[in-house]
Amino acid sequence: MTVAGKFVNEKRLDIISNNIANALTAGFKAARPVFGMVSTAEDSSGQQTLLKNAYVNLSDTYIDFSDASLVDSGAPLDLTILGNGFFAVSTATGMQYTRNGQFMLDKAGRLVTMAGDPVQGKGGDITINVTDGKEILIETDGSVYLGKDLVDIIKVVEFKNMKDLKPTGKSNFTYSGADAGETPKIYSIKQGSYETSNVNVVHEMVELIHTMRAYECYTKIDQMFSDINSKLTELAKF
Repeated sequence: MTVAGKFVNEKRLDIISNNIANALTAGFKAARPVFGMVSTAEDSSGQQTLLKNAYVNLSDTYIDFSDASLVDSGAPLDLTILGNGFFAVSTATGMQYTRNGQFMLDKAGRLVTMAGDPVQGKGGDITINVTDGKEILIETDGSVYLGKDLVDIIKVVEFKNMKDLKPTGKSNFTYSGADAGETPKIYSIKQGSYETSNVNVVHEMVELIHTMRAYECYTKIDQMFSDINSKLTELAKF
């Protein structure tokens, strides 16, 4: 069905365009389309048994959570999770999770994301009251030290069902599963680096070209059938 073909490729264009737009967004995870087969042919009992009238639709999308490359920035508040897990951040709409470890301190001394959302530790918001001569040190287990004083331990969580993680924009996710998440058994935090986007720009550009060509073809076919139907309608009047 030409209409289905146009719809599927239009949605594919949206997904690919969003991936490319976030190719430089730290911690961003690319989305991928999920296709399904739909049949409109039915037998006398109403069961769909034939495939001659089948067409493909875009039934869902999934997130590619594969690791991305790291950037060694040297910034003391840039952090990378080596292994599974997400940083927990408190937002205006509730708790969210991210692999984006580009953090900073706000005016109140809280460790926050670039959007200003507080990064969570074992005790809640992490507040670092920086004083002259004291260095911020973050250990591989997430322990945050100001000089020799332990401030808090950064909260890192993983989830049993990754399908329940839904993107909310940029590199943040919400979790709709029943469990509250748990600390990964094996992970470490690297200070002075952050994880980039896992978008492969070359791959996405190739997919973009293929999808645009397919969309143009379906558009032309749809227009052709529309013209034929118009002519048949006119002939039927005579």
